[in-house]
Amino acid sequence: MTFSVLGRDPSTGELGIAIATYSLAVGATCPQVDPRLGVVTTQSSTNPSIGEKVIARLKSGDRPSDALRLAVESDPYPEYRQIALLTYDGEAIVHNGSNTKPFTGSVLGENCVAIGNFLSNENVLGSMVTGFGQCREEATLADRLITTLEAGKSAGGQAGPDGKPLTERSACLIVAKAEELFPIDLRIDLSLDAIPALRRTYNAYHPMHCYYLTRAHNPVDLPFQDEWMKRSESV
Repeated sequence: MTFSVLGRDPSTGELGIAIATYSLAVGATCPQVDPRLGVVTTQSSTNPSIGEKVIARLKSGDRPSDALRLAVESDPYPEYRQIALLTYDGEAIVHNGSNTKPFTGSVLGENCVAIGNFLSNENVLGSMVTGFGQCREEATLADRLITTLEAGKSAGGQAGPDGKPLTERSACLIVAKAEELFPIDLRIDLSLDAIPALRRTYNAYHPMHCYYLTRAHNPVDLPFQDEWMKRSESV
């Protein structure tokens, strides 16, 4: 009951992921991001150690295909897992376990890959990739990723056991950049409608990300947050 998009922006060097699901606190278990290497999600029957092993193998110099294959082979229940890796340079690799719930699949796009399981229909993932590609040119990667989730929801999103669309209860967004001290890392852990909640959270947080980075590097002479916002809005 999960759909995700992994994306990159070659012009900024950003890597990111956005996920929505019926399960709770999805951001705590599914995503793993290293902005110098790649972004991974493990879902369906989630095992976060798989993503951790993929990133560790990439760090040790394994080729992406070998990193994912060896991490999957170390897991006793690979048929229950759905895993996707998007590397920093754009290589996408997916594992769809044979025992994940239909509709299950993945669709590759330019600078992105969409994956999902227990989806309402086979058009959800294609609609997500189309949504990613049709974003306005000046859109941030974070905005593209949330727009992609919104496209998946509009196309039917996830399904319950009865096959009817099921509202997402948690969602997350992570966008990382190698030279930044910390990523955009936003989580909706419990909501009646998690994707709109994630959009509202991002819209509020985005103007402040630069402030928090600046505060971490050098807080001397930094104004209060409300003053920062007033200055930003006047520019």
